[in-house]
Amino acid sequence: MERHKHVLPGQHVYKGRLFFGFSPPDVLDAVKDFDVRDDDVFIVTFPKAGTTWLQEIVWLIVNDGDTQKAKGEQVYFRSPFLEFKDLVLNEVGLELAKPMPSPRVIKTHLPVDLAPTGIFKTKCKKLVLFRNPKDLCVSYFHFYRSSSSFGNFQGSWPEFLEMFLDGHVDHGSWFDFTKGWWEKRDNSDVRILFYEDMKKDLKNEIKKISSFLDKNDIPDEIVDKIANHCCFESMRTNPMTNHHDVYSINKEISPLLRKGMVGDWKSHFTVEQSEYFDTVYVEKMERIDIPFQYQL
Repeated sequence: MERHKHVLPGQHVYKGRLFFGFSPPDVLDAVKDFDVRDDDVFIVTFPKAGTTWLQEIVWLIVNDGDTQKAKGEQVYFRSPFLEFKDLVLNEVGLELAKPMPSPRVIKTHLPVDLAPTGIFKTKCKKLVLFRNPKDLCVSYFHFYRSSSSFGNFQGSWPEFLEMFLDGHVDHGSWFDFTKGWWEKRDNSDVRILFYEDMKKDLKNEIKKISSFLDKNDIPDEIVDKIANHCCFESMRTNPMTNHHDVYSINKEISPLLRKGMVGDWKSHFTVEQSEYFDTVYVEKMERIDIPFQYQL
């Protein structure tokens, strides 16, 4: 790891994973003992997989399409980021989540082994969102550049690509995260979703998610309402979801919701980088066959 120059603010290694200072060791310890309820809904993603998008969709499904309430409070207060602690924003995930009325919609970027112990001892629902790793890597690169929480990365794209492939990014290795959660795909309380499927047919994915959450009678007009509220342009201009209020993100460098497209990796990866990425992927994923979509 020493070969990478960039240092995250408050950087530390916790059980073999790199974290930034906003997920300190005491919080990661406390997350393990978090009191999980049977009716909790966990949004599980690696950073930059479409997390905010899925949070908003799921919160609206759980709350019967109440877009008025959604427009009145930041998504990160309605759906807390469990292992996050930012005293400037007064956003401490554990403290926000604990007193919330059920059903709670909770976000985490943690790999399986660092997630709350209760997550597999209860009937809580786990929605795991995957995005093709090339687009995710590009999105993470721009987020690293724009965010002071990540130390406003000044390095090059090739440098970041090496960091990503080495797992030298906040929350550790994408490969470890993905393999761990993919292994849980046959658990009846886990549903694997793909970012690209949501881009292709959002209404259909909303219906699938609703069914998984045992809300089988969701009316078509509510599905339409959620889909319209959660289309990319709407999310990007909605102050409750675009994080323009977050002091640590410089939207002039790169907004949190940047392009939201499938295949943007082609404007960053050279042919050689793409082939190199594929080689590392095959080696690290150990023949695990996940149907990622790299273009639509």
